[in-house]
Amino acid sequence: MRSGSRFASVVASNGRIIRTVGRSPAILLVAVIVIGCGPDTGGRLGLSGTVTFQGAPLKTGTIEFASDDAKQLSGSTITDGKYSVPADKGLLPGKYTVRISAVEDAGAAPTGPPGPESMTQQAKALIPPQYNVETTLSAEVTEGGSNVFDFDLK
Repeated sequence: MRSGSRFASVVASNGRIIRTVGRSPAILLVAVIVIGCGPDTGGRLGLSGTVTFQGAPLKTGTIEFASDDAKQLSGSTITDGKYSVPADKGLLPGKYTVRISAVEDAGAAPTGPPGPESMTQQAKALIPPQYNVETTLSAEVTEGGSNVFDFDLK
């Protein structure tokens, strides 16, 4: 191998000469591939947490995080009191207004044919307005924080 050459010649068992790349460029290539393989979230961060209502995990519902300028909005469904927003759908660091909604089970499905008569049952809001349309809830998403937000609704 010549000094300063990036390639080394190796004789294979069949007598052919094979050129191989030296160690330094190969290590650099592997490092670039490994570092560049992470998903680009554009600075968005994932968040998760729990929601309880009247002391019990909220069976089903939705949670929404909205910035004051309405430029950032994300959310998730709540199942058995838990929610999670992955980083690719998450939020940039900042303060957010939180809205939590759920409806009572409307009961049995209509028995008649589809039409206006079958749509008379409306779902009743389970969560009081101070947690959704007139929310008092907030959260601050931080780059170095856990971004786990638990809400205990009374």
